[in-house]
Amino acid sequence: MVTVDRAHYARLLRLAYLVLDDGDAPLTRARRAAARAARGRPGGYPAGRARLVAVLLTEPPGRRYSPYRILFEPAPAPRGPVREALAELAPHERLACLLRLDGLTVPEVAAELGPHRPVDFRDVERATAALDARTGLDAAAQRAEIEAFEPDLVRLRPPAVRPAWRAAVAVAVAVAVLAAAGSVLTRPGEEAGGPAAVDARAWRETPSPSISQWPAQGALRHDAALLRRAADAWRAHHRHPPAGRVFLLYAGTVDGASLVVLRDTPGARDAPSVAQYFERRLSRGVESVRRLRTGAGQLIMLGMTWRYLVPPWLRDVRAAVPQGRSPEWMPLAVRDGLSDRLPWNWFTPRCQNHVVFRMTFRPAAGGTARAVTQLASHDPWSAAPRVWFPQGPEPGERFRWAALHAVACEGAVTLSESGDLRLGRLWSGELPDGGGRATLLTVDASSPWATPGTAVLISDGGRVLSERGETNSDTTASSASVAAALWWRSPRRWHLLAAGGPRVTRLRTVGELGPHEGDPDRPGEAPLLMVPGPRTGGPPPERARLPVVHVVAYETDGDRTVISPW
Repeated sequence: MVTVDRAHYARLLRLAYLVLDDGDAPLTRARRAAARAARGRPGGYPAGRARLVAVLLTEPPGRRYSPYRILFEPAPAPRGPVREALAELAPHERLACLLRLDGLTVPEVAAELGPHRPVDFRDVERATAALDARTGLDAAAQRAEIEAFEPDLVRLRPPAVRPAWRAAVAVAVAVAVLAAAGSVLTRPGEEAGGPAAVDARAWRETPSPSISQWPAQGALRHDAALLRRAADAWRAHHRHPPAGRVFLLYAGTVDGASLVVLRDTPGARDAPSVAQYFERRLSRGVESVRRLRTGAGQLIMLGMTWRYLVPPWLRDVRAAVPQGRSPEWMPLAVRDGLSDRLPWNWFTPRCQNHVVFRMTFRPAAGGTARAVTQLASHDPWSAAPRVWFPQGPEPGERFRWAALHAVACEGAVTLSESGDLRLGRLWSGELPDGGGRATLLTVDASSPWATPGTAVLISDGGRVLSERGETNSDTTASSASVAAALWWRSPRRWHLLAAGGPRVTRLRTVGELGPHEGDPDRPGEAPLLMVPGPRTGGPPPERARLPVVHVVAYETDGDRTVISPW
C-alpha cells in the first residue's frame, strides 16, 4: 500500500497550487500533483519537492473537467500582492520564485529546474526581479504571505482510497444532489472562465506604462458570457493557445460584430500574445493570434475593420501612407480605445501594407511626453514595429520621412519579421562618379535578438540606391559607436563606402582592396571611407566576384570592431 507523507503534503500542495493558479480547477490538479510527490519515498521534503517540480513541468494538466473538481473545488482566499504578481509570470518562472522563497539559492533553483526546462541563473534572477518589482516587497514579506496562504480550506488530506465502484456511486449521488440544489462549489472566476482585467488606474501610476497596465475598454467589457466564450475559445486554440493568465484589452461592437481582444502572460522573458475573438451572425471564433515583439503598448489592428486599438497613454493620433516626398497626416479620432476607420483604399498591395502613425506618448505619473512613430499593418497577424531615431542632432522631418519610406516601400527591411526599428543617419553627401546626393541609413531591428544591423544608401526621397550592407550594432552598446560598410555600384565601377558614428575615430580596410584609411581630420563629422572597387563595364557581377574586404572601426575608448560590406 502506498502511503502519503502528510508532514510535507501541505507544503507541496501550496507550492503546486501557486504554480497552477490560473487555469481550470487548480486545487484539484494541485492535490493530484502533491499526492504523487508526497508518496512515501526516501529523501523527505527536498526529494518530494523535486518530484513535484518534475510533475508540474513535464506532465499534461489532465482532464479539463472532473467530478472531483465539481464536488470539492473551494472558493479561493483573496489574492495578496505576491499571488497577483505570480499570476503574471509563466509557470516555470513562478516555480523559480517560489523555490527561492523556499530557501534555495539561485544556482540551486537553476539545478532543480534544469532537467525539465532550459533555465540558467539569469532566468532565475530575472523572474525574482520581476516579482520584486511587481510587489514592492522584500523577500521576508513575500515569504510571510506565501506561508500564511492555505489553499485547501475544504480538505487538507489526499482523498481516501476506496473501491472504484463505491467512489463512482458516491460521485453520481453527490452530482445529482448538487444539480437539484442548483449550486456548484467552484471558483467564481473558473466557473465563468472569463479573463481578468487590469485596474483602470494602473497605467496612471507608472511613468512608462506597457501592455501589463493596459486597462480593459469597450462597451461590452462587462458581458461575462461573451468574455467567457472568448477566453474558452482561445484556450482551445489548437495552434496558439495562451500562456499563463488571460487578460482583457477590449470588448465591444465593431461594424456589427462582437469583438473581444485578449492578451496572455507568458512571463518576464517572453513578450505576450494578443488574440482577437469575433462573434458575427453566422460565425464565431478566434480569428487571429499575434505574438508581440515587446511588452510595450502598441497599436493593434482589429481584424479587417481598418480600425486600431489604442492604449490610453497614446494621444493625438495621426496617420499617413508612407509615400510621396512629404507626409500627408490625417488626424484619427479615438473613442474608448477604438480608432475611427482609415480609408479602405490606403490598404492596397504597396509599402508592405503598412501605414505610418505618429502619436504623443503622455504618461500620467511624471513621465516625459514625447512623439511616438509606429508602422502598423492592416494584417492582424503582422508585426507593428515602433520606430526610434537615435538621440543626437535632430535628424529633421525630411530625413525621417525618407527613412520611413525606405523601410516600408523600398525593402530596406522586412517589416513582418523585424520587431521594433532604430533608424539612424551616419553620413549624407555626394557620391562619386556623379552619383548624386545620398544618405547612409542604418537599420537595427529588435528581433531576432543580437543580429547585426543593416545599412543602405537612400536618396533624399527615400529611394534605395544600394544593396544592404552590414553594421556592428550587435556588438556595440551605443548608437554613437555604430559603423557601417556597403558596396555601391556607379555606372563605371563599384565603390566601398564606410562611415562611423561620433565615437568612431578611424576606419581602415584590410583584405583584397589593400590598406586604406578614412580622413581622420573631419571635425564634427562622422568618419568616412570611400574606396574604388572593380569596374563594372557589363552586367552586375556576382557577389563572390567582388573583393573580399573588411573594415576595422576604432572607437574613442580603444575598442575596435570588424564589419564587412555583406
